[in-house]
Amino acid sequence: MSNTRIVCAAIRDNAGRIICGPRHYDLTMHKTLSYMHCLQPPKLWEQGFIDQNGKFYSRKEAFVIASAAGQIIRRCGGDDGVLYSENLY
Repeated sequence: MSNTRIVCAAIRDNAGRIICGPRHYDLTMHKTLSYMHCLQPPKLWEQGFIDQNGKFYSRKEAFVIASAAGQIIRRCGGDDGVLYSENLY
């Protein structure tokens, strides 16, 4: 896991489909969801992040990885052990 890096925000549905974007529910994610004609409300999807290999991690798992990789450049309110995009850039 020492070479693993978090690369972007992601959401995952119950079927395992993953949508990626710079931030959770940003314009990129909304456009992708509209192309998919998504019927399930995205707010029910799990929020997390993906690594450079496309593997999905929960916010808590991603925080551990990003911390170990030295990717946390700023802290924000409520991020104790939970990764937010704001932590990365």
